[in-house]
Order: sequence, then structure tokens, then C-alpha cells
Amino acid sequence: MPFQKTANAEVADIISLRNWEQMHGGRSFKSKTASVGRVAANQTKYLLSHCTIMASVAVEDEPFDYLIKPESAAFVNQNDDAWSLAVLQMSYRSFVGAFNFVEHFQNSRASKGHILDAVLRKIRIAEDVLIGYVDILVATDLVHTELVENIRSGKTKYMSMGCLTDLVICSYCGARCTESHTYCQHLLYNKGDFLFDDSGVPRRIAELCGHPSLPNGGVKFVEASWVGTPAFPGASKRSIVLDEWLGPASPYTHVASQPTGIKKAASIESACSPAMLAHLNSRLKQQVSRK
Repeated sequence: MPFQKTANAEVADIISLRNWEQMHGGRSFKSKTASVGRVAANQTKYLLSHCTIMASVAVEDEPFDYLIKPESAAFVNQNDDAWSLAVLQMSYRSFVGAFNFVEHFQNSRASKGHILDAVLRKIRIAEDVLIGYVDILVATDLVHTELVENIRSGKTKYMSMGCLTDLVICSYCGARCTESHTYCQHLLYNKGDFLFDDSGVPRRIAELCGHPSLPNGGVKFVEASWVGTPAFPGASKRSIVLDEWLGPASPYTHVASQPTGIKKAASIESACSPAMLAHLNSRLKQQVSRK
């Protein structure tokens, strides 16, 4: 069974859709999709939110590519999870078409929208130390009036990504784990600590998610949730993009009545199925022209 991971980030302010396109250029969705509005007849209105949802860490060269460079140790999230830049480059586009939830309640009927776009920004934080930030464009259906008003007012301003990973690697000894019961001693007892390696370099102990040797890095991003408490220290405050964008209606978001006070899902069994995610991706591709 794959591991399920989450991490939080902050969003703020309202800018124009053109600003998003100017910032990300050809990497973003094309203007004909959103600005011109070439969408299906079955439509609804969304609030588009721009969030820097996560960042990578920098790792050493092979065969020591499980060691996190100390300069990037701060980009390990509060859950002691991390992603190398190589893995993020291979997997970040899986955000596109994924669901938008509240507090990781991963049931398709509780979806508040979906992710329209994702881009990767590379930043050099020191000599020979390159990391990547992932920006996502989240569409929240305006039918969820209380949530949308809270986003507009700033009462709700944090987001959290959710992903599945086939493998985690100890960032100290390189142990590869596919089940939690196979964790090494470092992952069991030292996560979040710094231990000196054989060269005297302090290394942050974390779970590195995925590996470049796996298809798509062994990581799939399946959702982004609105949450109350931030947990991702490496994310910078970004923006919300556009109010009342007219886009394709979704059977999972445009429901007149939604439960309130949703709590975080307790187990992975309540998560949306891969088949459901594939269905939504297919629907979006059919309804939104990217030509």
C-alpha cells in the first residue's frame, strides 16, 4: 500500500488571471482556456486561488542522493517529509485535475473544486544548491458559499497538498521502505533530528518520498485541501487569482448542499479512488480546450 502524505502552505490577496499568465508564461494553461472561456455548455463559477504549495530539498549526487544538503534542510516539512527536486520535476504535473478538499476529507462527494494547473519554479538558494517550488491554480466552486467567503476575507488562507508515494527513503542511511513496518531505526526514532554523517556534516533525518528511478518519481499528487493550520515552513505567501471564473461544472463540486464542519479523514480507505481521479481528469480534458 502506498504512503499518504500531506503538507500545508499559505495563500493571500487577489490578482488577475493575466498576472498568473505573465508570471508563468508558456508553462501555464493557455489564455484561451480561462481568459476567453472556451468551455463546455455545462458551466459553473469558481474562485481561482494561486498557492505555492510545496518545495523540494537538494540532495547529494549519486550514490549518496538520499542525503539532504544542509542548506535545504529547512524545506523538509513539519511532518518530516521531503521531496528531491528530481522527483518533483517528474511528479508535479499530477496535481492537474486533482481534487480540492477541506482538511483532507478525501471523499469525492465532499470535493470543493479541482486543480487547473501546476508549475515548477527553480530557485538557487546557495552555490550548487537548487530547489524547486510548486505553484498550483485551484478552482473552488462558488456554490460553497461559506468556504468561498472565508477565502475572500482571509479567514481561510492555508492549503495543504496530499500525495501518494510508493517508496520512502531514510535521508540518513538510505534505507528504502515500502511499508511502515520496514522503517529503519532513524525513521522510527530520529525524524526531525540532525545527525552527523561520516564526514562530520549534520544531516536532517526525514522521509524522502519517491525516487527518480521510479515511474513519475513514484509520487502522485491527488489533492489540495483548505486547512486551518499551516505546516509547511518553506512556502512563501502568494496570491488568489480570479473571482467568478466561468468553467466546466463538475459532478463532484457543483452540489447545492454540502456538509459543514468536515473533519480530517482518519484513514487512507476514505480517500478518493484512482478510478475517480482518472474520471475527473478525463472530464476536464473533454470540457476544457487547451489548444
